[in-house]
Amino acid sequence: MFILIFQIILAISLLIIISAYLANFFGGMWVPSSLETVRQMLRLAEVKAGQRVIDLGAGDGRVVLIAAREFQAQAVGVEIDPLRCLLANGLIILLGLQQQAWIYYASVFDFDLQGADVVVMYLTKATNYRLKPRLIAQLRPGTKVITRFAIPGWTAQVLNDTAMIFLYEVGHTGADVETELIG
Repeated sequence: MFILIFQIILAISLLIIISAYLANFFGGMWVPSSLETVRQMLRLAEVKAGQRVIDLGAGDGRVVLIAAREFQAQAVGVEIDPLRCLLANGLIILLGLQQQAWIYYASVFDFDLQGADVVVMYLTKATNYRLKPRLIAQLRPGTKVITRFAIPGWTAQVLNDTAMIFLYEVGHTGADVETELIG
């Protein structure tokens, strides 16, 4: 019995360790935003009921949960870490939000972004740069992209320099954009 318990604890520990470092190879380490920062991001993007919000690198699902519960959005997340994906979906089910929220186990580089009204990203600057061609190709003009790190080559419409939140609008990311500073 002791050996079985030891093996279970060891297996869970290994899953947690692998989970902590897996995301580093696929776009960024998991660093959770505070709940207030998530709310600031969604308010800044002016998320409205029924809009489709996609969170790239969803982690524990807090952006998806808040978008669905507090903003009544249709929210989906994309997460490469199977453990976080499983835990986030368990919480979604527990809260009864599975009709308007879900986290997909997938790579942010493969997930279909079409139909999004708002895309949320808390990824590294390098990952944002790698995603830029997908954002341009798959998102329609007017789609809002909100991130915690700048997207190289794009000019933010709004920058909250206190919380370091960048808001972009697809189709309006060039040098002609005047950035509104808030914070």
